[in-house]
Amino acid sequence: MREKRRSRSVSIHFERVSVFVFLGLLTFTNALAQVSNNNIHQRAQLFIDDAATISTTDKSTVEWACINKKLTEKCLIYHNDQWFTFTSATSGRLYLNVGNQQCKKKFGVQVLLIEGNPCETNTYRLLHCESFTDQNDTFIALDSIVAQKTYLINIDGFLGDVCSFNIQIATKPKGFPMRSLSLYTLDVTVKQEQQLVHLNWRIEKHASSRQEHFEIFRQKRNDYKATLITTVQLQANAQGKMLDQYFYTDTLISAGQYQYSIVGITEQAPFREVLNRVSVNFRQVNDMLNSRIVAKVPLNFKRRSDVDLLIMNDLTGEVLFKRTCIACVNQVIDIDLSREVASGIKHFRIELNHIKSKTQASHEYHLSPSGELIRKSD
Repeated sequence: MREKRRSRSVSIHFERVSVFVFLGLLTFTNALAQVSNNNIHQRAQLFIDDAATISTTDKSTVEWACINKKLTEKCLIYHNDQWFTFTSATSGRLYLNVGNQQCKKKFGVQVLLIEGNPCETNTYRLLHCESFTDQNDTFIALDSIVAQKTYLINIDGFLGDVCSFNIQIATKPKGFPMRSLSLYTLDVTVKQEQQLVHLNWRIEKHASSRQEHFEIFRQKRNDYKATLITTVQLQANAQGKMLDQYFYTDTLISAGQYQYSIVGITEQAPFREVLNRVSVNFRQVNDMLNSRIVAKVPLNFKRRSDVDLLIMNDLTGEVLFKRTCIACVNQVIDIDLSREVASGIKHFRIELNHIKSKTQASHEYHLSPSGELIRKSD
């Protein structure tokens, strides 16, 4: 009997030890999965112009005792933050570069810059706060950095997103600016011919002396990151004067809506600026044939009569086809131009001839970059 009790006691003790060992291993495994700078007192040191540090918000937790919620409640909510720090030897402007974001929910990270003593929340002074970024490589300009002063950086996944990313403090920016002061300052025109997209832009002569080159990025709708597709260098004519007209032609492969960003690279700060963004919509021929593109043609005639309609290519004057509206008066009719658009025609003129009164009229239409047929106002 004693042997059975002793055996049972040993068994219970072994089970308890097993549970403790399992919990210990689980805690150890979770600790290994967390980044060390999950804790502010183990914050990662960033050095100016050093190689980017790779980190992740996975398994990160919030150290609430070291958070001043009231200071940041208007711009972010904490979920899975971590800490970094840096000190600059000189005063001036630096750049916080965040790149190579890989996020499960595709939201991105949110960024906080604080001046103050670690975990002494009453000393915190908020210098910069971004509620979130997309997953493009992005930089934040940090103005008026004071030499030998220590700064804290808090990175958190937007809406709890789990993100891996690169972070760097540098004297030069990388990627898109978080806020662009020069957006839409560049005169850009876009012309689309099926899958060909022609971008043309003009640079002001007084700006050409500062400009080094342009970068063109393309981003498809619902994609979370833009792709650098080309670099366009500034050029000079035979007399050595800088040219002010530039162009680039891109070829689209798959249907969809695309946004092009033209980024200017300059010698002086802020170095990189998004100068303009334009959008185009590419629908492949099969898609166009399966969707109707219709011209709404007003017949503003008071007397009932047959009306002849002549549908023409407005650029070449070629007659595409004819239609007749029988006994029509003061109404709007639909003319299907789907096949003509699919063949590459984008500009139309429809001429009307009211048989009884001999009255004539015409209307002009063009296909917008988004694929909408628009009638020119009379």
